Amino acid sequence: MRKIKNGIILAGGNSDRLWPLKDKIFTMYLGKSFISYLTEQLSQYCERIFIVVNDLNKTQIQDVTKNLHTYIVQNKQYSGMAGAVMSCSGKLEGEALILNASDYFNFEIISKIIEKSQDRSIDVILIAKKVNSYFPGGYLTIDGNTVISIVEKPLPQETPSDLVNLVIDYYKDFDQFLSYIIKTETHRDDWFENGLNLMLTKRRVEWIQYSDYWYALKYPWNILQLMKFFLFQIKESANDLTSVTIDPSATVSSKVVLGKNVKIGHYSKISGPCYIGDNTVIGDYSLIRESHIGSNCLIGSSSEVARSYIGNKVSLHRNYIGDSVLSDNVLMGAGAVTANFRFDEKDIFSSVSGKKVNSTMRKFGSIIGKRTKIGVNSVIFPGIKIGTNSLIGPGEKVTSDIPDNGLFFEGSLKKV
Repeated sequence: MRKIKNGIILAGGNSDRLWPLKDKIFTMYLGKSFISYLTEQLSQYCERIFIVVNDLNKTQIQDVTKNLHTYIVQNKQYSGMAGAVMSCSGKLEGEALILNASDYFNFEIISKIIEKSQDRSIDVILIAKKVNSYFPGGYLTIDGNTVISIVEKPLPQETPSDLVNLVIDYYKDFDQFLSYIIKTETHRDDWFENGLNLMLTKRRVEWIQYSDYWYALKYPWNILQLMKFFLFQIKESANDLTSVTIDPSATVSSKVVLGKNVKIGHYSKISGPCYIGDNTVIGDYSLIRESHIGSNCLIGSSSEVARSYIGNKVSLHRNYIGDSVLSDNVLMGAGAVTANFRFDEKDIFSSVSGKKVNSTMRKFGSIIGKRTKIGVNSVIFPGIKIGTNSLIGPGEKVTSDIPDNGLFFEGSLKKV
């Protein structure tokens, strides 16, 4: 099978909607960063890979991808996906496959794109997936195999179809696509889609239906869905028997990966699939279920971690962490818990940019940013997010989001 000449990964965005998480492409799954998974998969189908980066993440992306690709810093004059594409002007020529750095899917669909691209009368090939519920993306209007138009983020009641366009776009001539982007320049965030819609009226654009898994890192709770996907890729248990210490009274089920120097204490239970990073200690009488725990963590005695993503250097002490994301260096005081279920059993909403967004999850705890400390016996309500470098006092009930560098004490947010 031939390879597509150029692959472009758009990784220059600022990920505002993922607050308080900031580094979605560097999030580790089973010991490997998300951006590494993307580049390794794409390398199987593209001759060259170009990664559009920004000034803040360029060096780190180069490091984790071992400087094997071409890195293009997004022009600050342009924003959004169109700006990222414009930044590639003059850097490559010929055919190109454009991907978002926030999507993960079965890359085997690209082989179908390659097959369809043999028909040189086709200028653009798009990939669409049928959805059962509203997704804030671009919806296709089609006529047979032909794409007629793309409606970007319509209101839920105004979607023209149930086909959402995934950003796995093939262009026979990248410079030709750029010419349409230039013709539709705007300061709105739909510049990319406007350029593509103009091209739809002038060129032959077809689509392929995709029906396999698709994970879009649009909101912070999407980390949990992608975590579950990777955990269920674990086929069998794996650990370094020379360095791992498991107390004879502890129980470790199948499909558990243990890093170097992991210690599991008396009567603890690890129920897979689970991943536990290097040098992490699981204290006595703790229960870990279907979770991903980073390196150098202390999961203190009598803690329970269920269906949660725990970063590096996190310290727990007799806590319940359910369906939550705790970033690096978070400290939970004794008895603090993340509530994760409404008594009315309805979906849990969370605030994003001032608007309530349905997580579509009936069990969803908290998202906690880096270096935040939670006081003893505090309760964090479902769907609540706490920013980086924040402090929550002892015995608090946290019922609304706390900003970065926030101090929540005696029931209110204090000035720092």
